[in-house]
Amino acid sequence: MNPFLEKPMKLNKLFKDWCSIYPKPYNKNEVDPYTKTRIILMNGTEFEAVWFSHQFSRHCTNNDLRRAIVATRRSEQQQQKIIATLKPRDETILETTISYEQLAVDLTAALAKREPDKHVKMALDFALLEDFDHLYRYSDLLEMERGIKAENLVGHYTEITPGRPTIAHHRYPTDNIRAYVDYCKAAPITKLNVGIITAAEQQTMNYYMNVAGFYDTDIGRNLYQEIA
Repeated sequence: MNPFLEKPMKLNKLFKDWCSIYPKPYNKNEVDPYTKTRIILMNGTEFEAVWFSHQFSRHCTNNDLRRAIVATRRSEQQQQKIIATLKPRDETILETTISYEQLAVDLTAALAKREPDKHVKMALDFALLEDFDHLYRYSDLLEMERGIKAENLVGHYTEITPGRPTIAHHRYPTDNIRAYVDYCKAAPITKLNVGIITAAEQQTMNYYMNVAGFYDTDIGRNLYQEIA
């Protein structure tokens, strides 16, 4: 599909009915691991679009523009709901987490390989080492508590290996501030990379912060709180 050849739909055609908004979920025992990571990434992308739209509306005084934005936001909310419910009921919090971390590792590596801005690439490389460690630690928890090897969940596509030692993750907040990207001068691919990785990582943080209280063991709750 070439997006530049696609024609926009009429606004009233974007909205879904209650039957089509609830899709058939994938089978966790048969689905390709990268199907799950794509679903997670698209879910984060739709969330980012909705959140940005909310923020824009709060700072906009033009009600005609706000009405146009809110109609688009409703469509994006419905798209997010469809994507989110592709996850089946029998997939546990920890199994889903393995897919989140597989996405984090593979997506960050892919974006870093194509990133022309050296500062952005350094930030991605830095984050990748911590993503490896997160995948490794959640995989240990999965095998210890459930007897499931995460290698099978990631389809042996992604290496599960220690990354930067966890003790080195805990920095003073100001140490996490990077050089900003000048959007007037940045390459389009840099803008896309920054937007994509921000949407994906923000969704991961929110997922971990919310599910920590629902996890059923203390060691797991501690791990989710720390990595979040």
